[in-house]
Amino acid sequence: MQNLEEFIYSVKYLPAILYFGPVGLFGYDIYCNVTNETEFLNVYTETTLITIFCLITFLGVKKYQKKS
Repeated sequence: MQNLEEFIYSVKYLPAILYFGPVGLFGYDIYCNVTNETEFLNVYTETTLITIFCLITFLGVKKYQKKS
């Protein structure tokens, strides 16, 4: 876990991409469901994106708590 955390923080824009990427895809999925009544993301992709989003949120909270 420590190696993954160091890798994520070593690339300049990777934490922002990993955080806002899933948010944008979820927003577009909701938009597709409302307007076209179709599924943009399947269940497996949604599960992966939720996991990535929760991991990055956890790392952000952990980093914020270290600063305080």
